[in-house]
Amino acid sequence: MVSSGSAPTGARSQNGPPVNAGDGPPLAAFPDSPFHSYLELGALPSAVPCARLHARQVVWEWGRQELADAVELIVSELITNGLRASEGLTGSRYAGRWTPGVPPVRLWLHSEDKRIVIQVWDGNNKLPIRQVASPSAEGGRGLLLVESVSTSWGSYQAEGSSGKVVWAVVGSLTGSRGQGQHSGSTLGDELDARGHQP
Repeated sequence: MVSSGSAPTGARSQNGPPVNAGDGPPLAAFPDSPFHSYLELGALPSAVPCARLHARQVVWEWGRQELADAVELIVSELITNGLRASEGLTGSRYAGRWTPGVPPVRLWLHSEDKRIVIQVWDGNNKLPIRQVASPSAEGGRGLLLVESVSTSWGSYQAEGSSGKVVWAVVGSLTGSRGQGQHSGSTLGDELDARGHQP
């Protein structure tokens, strides 16, 4: 499902863009931008290639081809992390509604000027922590990749929902590439400076 959205209401965030407690696509990092995409996927292995293909096509449609590889990589890592975080869950609360069963993962893409914001929701409340993986480890480098490819990234817990949203910005933003979650200017700081209420 792809949808365009309007500005969110009833929002609260921590280190990130606003979140809406209502129905429909609840996140809108750039409410004035006409470029919004929303995709909900079952927590299945096929979600990762579907999300990657969706992201690549949407970015191409928006005329931001130069960002397609970075967006696709970040979407792949965040959706993979969301699927792993959803393992073993037996229900979730989203936008104030409880749903039994393994929760889906949700992907939002937003574009304004020369940047794209990627946001992924999963039903697990545990916020991500970048790990230091040993050279022989097969995993544990996802957030390191996100940090190195993105301009900024972070996470927050959505009001009225269980789980969390992990977000990343690709493209030009004041500051240097790969600032990370806890240093430099975050998207939340920038939204504050632009007058949006996080």
